[in-house]
Amino acid sequence: MRKLTQQDIDDYLQALQAEVYESAEGIPVEARTTKLSGLNPLTLDEGKAFAEFISEHLEAPIYNGSESFTENYLTKFFSQHFDIAGMENQIASAGIKHDMQLMQVQKARVAFFNKNLEEYQKIVDSLKPAVVPNPLIVNSPVNTQTVPQLQNNNIPTLAEAWVDFVKYKSDWTPIYKKEMEGQFVFIELILGADTPVTQINKSDIKNMLEVVENLPKRNKNPYKKMSAQECIDYDDIEEDDFIASKSVAGYLKLCQSLFSTYLTNEREIYTVSPTHGVKYDVVSKPYGAYSKTEMKKLVTYFVSLSDWKRWVFLLLAYTGARRKEIATLTAEAVRLDDDSGRYYLMVEDSKTEAGTRQIPLHKKLVELGFLDFSKPKDKGLLFPEITYNNKVTKVFHDIRETLDIPYLNDYNERRIVHSLRHTFITAAQANVSNTVLVQQVVGHEHSNIGQTQRYTHRLTVSELLCVVDGIEWI
Repeated sequence: MRKLTQQDIDDYLQALQAEVYESAEGIPVEARTTKLSGLNPLTLDEGKAFAEFISEHLEAPIYNGSESFTENYLTKFFSQHFDIAGMENQIASAGIKHDMQLMQVQKARVAFFNKNLEEYQKIVDSLKPAVVPNPLIVNSPVNTQTVPQLQNNNIPTLAEAWVDFVKYKSDWTPIYKKEMEGQFVFIELILGADTPVTQINKSDIKNMLEVVENLPKRNKNPYKKMSAQECIDYDDIEEDDFIASKSVAGYLKLCQSLFSTYLTNEREIYTVSPTHGVKYDVVSKPYGAYSKTEMKKLVTYFVSLSDWKRWVFLLLAYTGARRKEIATLTAEAVRLDDDSGRYYLMVEDSKTEAGTRQIPLHKKLVELGFLDFSKPKDKGLLFPEITYNNKVTKVFHDIRETLDIPYLNDYNERRIVHSLRHTFITAAQANVSNTVLVQQVVGHEHSNIGQTQRYTHRLTVSELLCVVDGIEWI
């Protein structure tokens, strides 16, 4: 690959500015297009709050010197097409320039929601590029527009790279080879066997380690009878059943050998390996919860999303349900309770009696338009786009990284997508004195009721309303 130049960076920034301009110019039609999609547009207050929140997030790295999401994106993009060695400062500067343009878009949005159309138009006009260039643009951080990417037929997929790597490691003993192949089964499932290796970045490696850290020990029941994918998808693993820390470190070591030693040093496919700078030195701990401030950040961000991402994460935050329970919901599961007049979710995809339950639908979900989203689905899955549960985990990891919410809390407890369930349960228990009510909503077996258990009926939707109505994130 040839050396990256300042002209390459400037040309690319001009193309990104064209997208920024298009994004700002399209603000007035957002409400209509949202409505045509069957969703409810943001209110004036929600629109301003979201724009101000994003502006604060974009502004922070400019003043504290941390790496922004844009800089990370630009580094990843340029390294796929150029030798970026020695251009790190220029890429960082480009990231700041682009973030300042994105902040202008949010200022335009605030002006529009304040109905100050003159100020809105002034900001939009200031963003208009003098020339609209046409370089490579791939998944820019502005929106999801894509333009064809340079193709390199010599770039192997992860599965192909593994086959070559195993041949390269001809000195492996049969026992050690079997152990490494066992680890790669999970790495391949998480990163994707057909993924070209140049599309795997540092964030993907970090996400992979998080998923691995939350795997169960395979030598214990019921896990040893599960497939690798079932282990990845399994929620509510007992604290003592998590994989050992040294085993997680072994996954990183294998990735370093594959991506750094082989694909970077030997094959020269990378200039900088995606494992570069990735460390793992955390002792495994139980799941932790998010703070109220963190939940406000998360839920505000969830509201800004579209399609399945918006509703999956909002449902996880407001129901305390498991990842798989939400991912497999059907339109028929959204039902009306005649007694209370409230809608609820009927969760039936469960292996336990307690897991089959009714979860009252939080008023905020109704207010945001979930019923409008679910009605056109007829009897099908609400989220057919989710073909595997780890897809939810991967998207959530990126959201948490974007919002600068730490993976570990002060007690070294892990916070992942499943922690939304823990956070819901913690908040519900603080609001409701009757533990049985919370247990039924989240699908736990009723406990601490002794001899009375045989006489305890399933609680009604009306009786369960206090659990969900006490949850306030935004």
